[in-house]
Amino acid sequence: MTVHEQPQTSASASASASASAASSRGIVLFESPAGAPPLHETGIMSMPTVDPPAPEQMIEWATSGGHDVRVLFPRGRDPGMNDPSMSLVWSRFDPGYPLPRHSHSADCLYYVVSGEARMGSRRIGAGAGFFVPADAPYAYTAGPEGIEILEFRSVSSSDMQITENLPRWDRIVEAVREHKADWVADVAADDAAELG
Repeated sequence: MTVHEQPQTSASASASASASAASSRGIVLFESPAGAPPLHETGIMSMPTVDPPAPEQMIEWATSGGHDVRVLFPRGRDPGMNDPSMSLVWSRFDPGYPLPRHSHSADCLYYVVSGEARMGSRRIGAGAGFFVPADAPYAYTAGPEGIEILEFRSVSSSDMQITENLPRWDRIVEAVREHKADWVADVAADDAAELG
């Protein structure tokens, strides 16, 4: 993890001194989503298991675009220290992006930064959130504006067990096919905006 460096002005020199002092007290700064590594590059989550098997549907869903998942903060337990493990993951799912029914081996606390999660008839909007205990299955779909969500876990690594039924996998693939062109266009527009 790196700390953002800025040109030295009197204000930034003061902030830099504060950051150094904070670091010496165990405070760790982390990147924004733009500078954070993608989840698949970090090893904090094992490859998903899928039961019942649905390999074609899983691949089509996973490679569809429509999602950006980044690890803002991974922290493993420091042996011999009172230093708990934890992780913070930032995710953005485009409008209509469906997450299949799944669970994780750790408790997860979710906070909606913007947009909305749709869990059945429930709508969880910006400023709200939800807690999912370890091994409890859940699924949601990003609302019409998409969703930006933070995932807090009290571990530095966990798994993902997808337990979606085959008829719902068919509906997920239909949604992927319906929205994929828009998701790809959104990524291209974001990339163009970043290049200036």
